[in-house]
Amino acid sequence: MNIVRKLATAAVLLFLPVAVGAPAFAADRDTLLRELKGDDWEVRLMKKDADALTDRQSVESLIRLIRNAGLDWRLQIRGIRVLGELHTAAAEEALIQMFSDVFFHQGCPAVKTSLARALGNFRDPRVVSALLEKLDDSELPVRAASIVSLGRVGDAAAVPYLIERLNDPSFMIRSSAIVALGQLGDTRALPALEKTADSDSEPLLRMEARAALTRVR
Repeated sequence: MNIVRKLATAAVLLFLPVAVGAPAFAADRDTLLRELKGDDWEVRLMKKDADALTDRQSVESLIRLIRNAGLDWRLQIRGIRVLGELHTAAAEEALIQMFSDVFFHQGCPAVKTSLARALGNFRDPRVVSALLEKLDDSELPVRAASIVSLGRVGDAAAVPYLIERLNDPSFMIRSSAIVALGQLGDTRALPALEKTADSDSEPLLRMEARAALTRVR
């Protein structure tokens, strides 16, 4: 049985009535954790395996598994990454909801960051809105991941917000914004990118800005 089928099966088993018994729950949970903690878990999650998870029942099982607060946060992150690769409406809706749910990712910036990255695989104005809301997040990695995903989503509505981030004190934020603006290719970014290319305090960022300019001009 491939890893995605195991994931869906274990998710269903985890939510069976308690009458199933604690030993069965523990065994299935442990098996799932062993599979997802393996060094080659990503190799086994090939496209053909992800296709098996696109039916509604399996996606809902995966979502419930991710939302189980008792699970290891690393397992949640790997489940989120799987959802991001499914490209289904149900997966997108779940990711948006989890990203906006402060109680879900409270105290775990890594989970929130993984949600920001996963949303970059979708092309939807609602995704853009969700990512824009996190541009002022208290966690630097979340802000950077949101910027990167905005570049990948490709919606020009993000351009003014990304231009503002070229003046951010953080190297990571400025770098992410430069790359994202280059991906978007919107000429509104030309003056700001030219200024960055000429006068940013970091030589590497000046170089990145020049590279981005070749994609925008």
